[in-house]
Amino acid sequence: MKQILFFSFSIFLSSAAMAEFLPQSFSSKFEQEYVSTLKGKAKKGQGSIEYKYPGQIRFETNTPSTVIFASNGVKAWYYRAPFIEGEQGEVTETSAKEGSTIYIKFFDSLKNGLVSNDYYSVRNGQPSKIIFKAKAEKELGISEADLSFKGNGQKFEDLQLIELTFADGKKSKLKFVDLKTNHNPGADRFNFTPPANTKKVN
Repeated sequence: MKQILFFSFSIFLSSAAMAEFLPQSFSSKFEQEYVSTLKGKAKKGQGSIEYKYPGQIRFETNTPSTVIFASNGVKAWYYRAPFIEGEQGEVTETSAKEGSTIYIKFFDSLKNGLVSNDYYSVRNGQPSKIIFKAKAEKELGISEADLSFKGNGQKFEDLQLIELTFADGKKSKLKFVDLKTNHNPGADRFNFTPPANTKKVN
């Protein structure tokens, strides 16, 4: 009886640890690759990301062009810098709900941990595969996610690569470079003030 209780308690501890997979916040530089299902060509870019649970994000690309998406959980901004110096940039401001992106929804969903749940099922391994259930797939626009880690561990701080397969078949790879967790970014990081000479777009 004691052995059964100990075994059950061990499973509980293991599940609890896996459920604590997502840190409260993280930041990283990244290399991104996006593959279209129509042309099959890969578009590559680089940038940085900062995230804080729930629903706060700053996602910036600096190549091939400068784009900033920020959301503080109440408002969201999408800014595209001008291609030619002296021209106007463009910014769109919406509510956080209207402006919520796939990445916000995806990272928020990881609060469920790397264990199967009502939202998705998990096949642990290298990489670990997350398969979203029909309702979640419709809500997020993602059907699957492959998570690759350093070594044999499955800790978020060891996460190296996220490969997303969208519901429409498109694919995106996000390779983390210099990932830092629980760095406690200030609230101002998730607000956005457009630079001068920026046109507001509805």
